[in-house]
Amino acid sequence: MTRASYHNHTCFSDGADAPVAFLAHAAAAGIRVLGFSDHYYKASPTATDAPDWAIQPNAVEEYFETIEALKQENATISIRTGLEFDWLDGSAEWLAPLAKDPRLDYTIGSVHFVGEDSIDLTRVYWERLSKDEVNAVIRRYWQILREMAESQLFDIAGHLDLYKKFGFYPTADMSDVITDALDAIADTHMAIELNTAGWRKDCRACYPTDELLAACLKRQIPIVVSSDAHQAHLVAADFNRAYDVLYRVGYRELAHFNHRERTLEPLSC
Repeated sequence: MTRASYHNHTCFSDGADAPVAFLAHAAAAGIRVLGFSDHYYKASPTATDAPDWAIQPNAVEEYFETIEALKQENATISIRTGLEFDWLDGSAEWLAPLAKDPRLDYTIGSVHFVGEDSIDLTRVYWERLSKDEVNAVIRRYWQILREMAESQLFDIAGHLDLYKKFGFYPTADMSDVITDALDAIADTHMAIELNTAGWRKDCRACYPTDELLAACLKRQIPIVVSSDAHQAHLVAADFNRAYDVLYRVGYRELAHFNHRERTLEPLSC
């Protein structure tokens, strides 16, 4: 089995380390395919800057050049160039040019915002909501996720149930909007990720749940294992645990990406 890690953040966005710092940690963890996916956020078609946790527009070219140099210099690990795009209402128009850039090996589409509110920045956001408001936010989250998938701009859907990060869960039935979102992911031939970062958060659970993983498997949605590393030493955090979860659920293959082409390889534990 080729161990791959596609969801990693460097100092180009909100990560602590430069891309080159990931190489030694990846090699030590047996990673043979290493992808970088710094945050890309653009609030509007005319926005000229980005929040400090995202790659700045004037640094995008340097980002591509830096990853390309690593590809040329490194002989033991295959390097992949990616970005994690923040999906906002109506953002397909202005994300498309970069999302279709031929220098990208893959793209991750993620929902971190419901309306103007970040759902994963602080638990204070959730604590001030009533039970009904929590349900409304989560319902809208799944609707936005479906819209993101329908844009057909992205290869991987990031951390499907990110809203649970601080331990807040729906108390109302979400099966209709979840079904719509997963059907859209399947229909647009996206993959999902088992994101191990949730095990390091308040929820103490990977993204997504076993139930959601099983629903994705039923739809034959491919999967990658990701650590969502913001520090180089976390590049393969809890990967063996993740493989065990996937095997238990019934997955037997992992997806790989190169030049926007997806292949599948057997999963072994």
